[in-house]
Amino acid sequence: KIDKMQRDMKTKEDLKTVALGTSKINDLDPRITVAWCKRHEVPIEMIFNKSLLAKFCCAMDVILISDSEIHRMEPCS
Repeated sequence: KIDKMQRDMKTKEDLKTVALGTSKINDLDPRITVAWCKRHEVPIEMIFNKSLLAKFCCAMDVILISDSEIHRMEPCS
C-alpha cells in the first residue's frame, strides 16, 4: 500500500508540468472537434471551457452534411 501511494505521489508530481489541455488548443482543429460533438450529441461545453469557446467561436458554424462530409459556412480566421 505504501508503494502504491509513493508511485501515485510521484506520478502526480511528474504530471504537474504537463498541460493536459494543450492538445485541444494546438493540435486539434476545433472544427473537427465541434463536428464530432454534433455527430455524437455531446455538449461542446464538456470539451471546451468558456475561454476556448470564445476563442473558437468561428468553429461553431460547422454543418454536418453526412457522416463523411463536413462543411463550414465561412473560413475560421
